[in-house]
Amino acid sequence: MRIGLRLFYNPSWMGGVNYVLNWARALRSLPRDECPHVTLLTAAPAAQVIAERHAELGDAIAPFQQTSALGLDFVYPATQLAEAPFGAPWAGWIPDWQCRHMPELFSRGETARRMLQYRLLAQHAPACVVSSRMAEEDTALLFPDADAPRRVLHFPAVFPDEAYARSAARVAATRARLGAPERYLIVCNQFWRHKNHLVVLEALKHVRRDDVHVVMSGVVSDERWPDYADKVRTLLTHPDVARRATLLGPIERDDQLDLLLGALGVLQPSRFEGWSTAVEEARALGLPSLLSEFAVHREQSPPGARFFDADDADALAALLDDWFAAPPERLSPEAARERQAGYVRDCARTFLAIASEAKRRYDPARHDPKPITAAALVELKRDLADGRILPEDEALFQANARALFREHPEELARLGGYIGEEAYPLYPDAMNLMIVASLAKMAPEARRRFFEADLEGTAHAARSALASPAGRISLSAIAAAAKTRDFVRRKLNL
Repeated sequence: MRIGLRLFYNPSWMGGVNYVLNWARALRSLPRDECPHVTLLTAAPAAQVIAERHAELGDAIAPFQQTSALGLDFVYPATQLAEAPFGAPWAGWIPDWQCRHMPELFSRGETARRMLQYRLLAQHAPACVVSSRMAEEDTALLFPDADAPRRVLHFPAVFPDEAYARSAARVAATRARLGAPERYLIVCNQFWRHKNHLVVLEALKHVRRDDVHVVMSGVVSDERWPDYADKVRTLLTHPDVARRATLLGPIERDDQLDLLLGALGVLQPSRFEGWSTAVEEARALGLPSLLSEFAVHREQSPPGARFFDADDADALAALLDDWFAAPPERLSPEAARERQAGYVRDCARTFLAIASEAKRRYDPARHDPKPITAAALVELKRDLADGRILPEDEALFQANARALFREHPEELARLGGYIGEEAYPLYPDAMNLMIVASLAKMAPEARRRFFEADLEGTAHAARSALASPAGRISLSAIAAAAKTRDFVRRKLNL
């Protein structure tokens, strides 16, 4: 099987980058006869750098814009329609519905953006991947009539063999250099409000044992809630907290791994996780974990996990006392590596099963970005008229769609086969807002490709697409696309 993994780059969401790289590692872990051919697809210069840095995880590296020419059986992930490929089966990915459960953490615009993007994936993707049963239940509740099959795909943490072979001397040296004591629990989270560091610091005021200690890594800030860092720092002035907590700030990944290997366990107090990387890393390294009582943490439930109420500092204090009095047993590095290898292979096989299903279900007339865009423009116009979305939500979708098509002038020309028909409900407005507006920002070479694009390949797909809600196309898609190009020439005075 030929798999394309889309590497996106967002400096404020490195978890997304690591998610894709971990799937590349997981697929590489399969036996030779099961291992797929993997192409790392890059959509930005920074993503190209990441792909080249991790070239050993793939068989090839290619620009995402070339996907349709690569003969791929499956492309993943797309967190919005603008990340879907042309000419290849694909699946959408909804990591979680934090915007629904904790709306106070998001602006109204960001919440609307996520709701809209995820809705389109749930309705139109060949398959819709979610990271947990909680996300699957949320998606079913929000979009009970969505067409895309929902599949839960748990992502594992994947460490190289070298991680399990690190010496005790190396781990001790890192611990000493960073100022961590010999015995500690570790919290590996950014200091965002919902990560709930405060319950840990409050608990440290109430523990009885002098040897209880918690090490925390991550930048101490949350731009959405600037007072949160002040609350953290205020608690750290309490003498009992100050002697029992070490804040390291941001640290190198290698140092973090050493500290994980040297810890008595992982402490994860978060109020919300899509699928906790910290918990998966505890599983991978054979570390026992102390987790907040939360549906996703219960679903993850790595061996040796204990749970506590995220709002009960006294109960957590008692658990910390018990933990340090008699630390839970942890696996040896060899046993942890062997157990995790089997778990990772199982996850990789689930990934390939979803890929095979998406390939079977993929119908260009329904799942290519062109018919989805044409249908979505009509859906959103109705949503706007009914008050379900705001004008800026519709405008954001249009802008993202134009950004996708600007990278693919030939596909933009073929889009005319879907929106260039008088029978299409938004004819000819859609040609202005999608095609003319896209071309207005294109370089001359891209415009030339638009006018020279071969339209034959879109005929069959366009004729059978959009039975509902956008309306069945009755005339030849080739004629419709050609008519659209004539329309554009007149509009642009070409």
